[in-house]
Amino acid sequence: MINAAVFDLDGLIFNTEDVFIEATSRFLRPFGYDYHPEVQRRMMGQQASVSTAILKEYYSLDESIDEIRHRIEEHFIQVLPEILGLMPGFPELIAFITEERIPSAVCTSSTSDYATELLRRFDFLDCFEFILGGELVENGKPAPDCYQMACKRIGFSPEEVVVFEDSENGCRAAVDAGTIAIAVPGVHNAGHTYSGAALIADTLKDQRIYELLRKLRKIEK
Repeated sequence: MINAAVFDLDGLIFNTEDVFIEATSRFLRPFGYDYHPEVQRRMMGQQASVSTAILKEYYSLDESIDEIRHRIEEHFIQVLPEILGLMPGFPELIAFITEERIPSAVCTSSTSDYATELLRRFDFLDCFEFILGGELVENGKPAPDCYQMACKRIGFSPEEVVVFEDSENGCRAAVDAGTIAIAVPGVHNAGHTYSGAALIADTLKDQRIYELLRKLRKIEK
C-alpha cells in the first residue's frame, strides 16, 4: 500500500540538469576543457560539495571547491531564465497524486532554499508537505539517509513510500532506504543503472507509473 510519495528535484521535476551542464560548460571553457559525459554521470545526484570535488579532481583545477562552486553558480543564475522548465508529465502526475490525497515531499541533493524558489516560481510549492534539502543530511545520495529521513518526517514506513528518481545515485539511495523506487531516466542518464527499482519509466507521462500507483494504492478506476 502506497501512503506517501517523495520526489527528487533536479532532472526529475525540473530540467535543471540542462541548466547545470550549460553553466559548468561555460565555467570550464576558458580553461580549454569540455564537460565530459563521464564526469556528468559521476556528479549527478550528489551533494554540491561532493560533485564540485569530483569536478576539481577530474580536471586538476587549482581553484578551491568554494571558488569553483561560486563561479558555476554565477553562470547558473545567468543561464536559468533561458533554459529552466518542467520535465514532461510532472504537472499531470502531481495533480493525480494530490487528487488521491497522497501526501508528498521533495528530497533533493540541492539546498532547501533553492528547491523552494524553483517550486514557488512554478506554483507547485503548496503541493508538498516539506522539502528536505541536501544541507540537512550528513551523508548525501547514494547513501540512503535522505530517504530514511523523509520517510520518518512524512510519517510512513519506507515500504509505504514511493520515490521518483532520475539518477543512478538517487535510485540507489531510495532502494537502500527500503522505499518503492521508480526510476525516470532523462537524456543525461545514459549509462546509469537502476538495480532494485520497481519500475524504470520512459518519462513521468509513462502510464505504467499510474498503473503501479493504482495497483499499490488499491484505486479501483
